Amino acid sequence: MFALASVQDVETRLGRTFPTESPELARVAALLDDASALVRDVAGTTWINPTTGDPVEVPGTIRYVVLRAVERAIRNPDGFSAESDGDYSYQRTGVDPGVYLTPGEEKAIRRAMGRTGLWTQPLYRGDMCVANTVFVEDQYGCELFPIDTYYT
Repeated sequence: MFALASVQDVETRLGRTFPTESPELARVAALLDDASALVRDVAGTTWINPTTGDPVEVPGTIRYVVLRAVERAIRNPDGFSAESDGDYSYQRTGVDPGVYLTPGEEKAIRRAMGRTGLWTQPLYRGDMCVANTVFVEDQYGCELFPIDTYYT
């Protein structure tokens, strides 16, 4: 399956190029494949047209998440979470080696796919027709979500 971002995208983001046929270039390609697989799992889609088998355009948010995961793996391949030099020290928690997605990135993927986790569930069976859809905002400032009114 194809990667959801290209090696050229990684090179642009890092501000450097990878020599052709180098182990580093092969590693970047493998990281792109790994990050793309993780994103596909969360998104629930492959970005391949089922009738033609051709790749479909990948949304910008999805490419961004893939590139962020690859950039993390390149900049911090061993998953170091702390550094110190004299009086200076810095520590991050929850850092894993390799390619991973943060909870915020998983949320961005779901939002880009239109899956925010809210839906309406009818409470009875039978033929129903949507009479009206009203978009409501909650008290926490979330995105507007639809509330459908039904009639039978």
